[in-house]
Amino acid sequence: MSERRIRNNKIRRRRERRKNILLFVMTVCFAISLFFSAGSILSNAKDHEKPVEYKYYASIPVESGDTLWSIAADHMGTHYASPQEYIKEVKQMNSLRNEDIQEGMYLIVPYYTTEFR
Repeated sequence: MSERRIRNNKIRRRRERRKNILLFVMTVCFAISLFFSAGSILSNAKDHEKPVEYKYYASIPVESGDTLWSIAADHMGTHYASPQEYIKEVKQMNSLRNEDIQEGMYLIVPYYTTEFR
């Protein structure tokens, strides 16, 4: 009779141990999924704080004293890595072979704005 009780107690303890291990594993999985979900929610929230900017083009007259560098300083904003990159795009759009521009010319220049037009 006592051997039977001992065997039953061992079986019961094994079941309890398995149950506790399963509960621990489920808790860890829940904590990990909660961690990743919170990170995803926070990163999406940061993305929505930055306003959407649209790229447009304008035709501007070249005035006395203007250079592609001064035009770049006025219109390029923060979307270009350097004024050279902006100037390269302006030259391509306007079929310019060099940086020589003259008063009275019109140039197509890109610019960005948050206003949808």
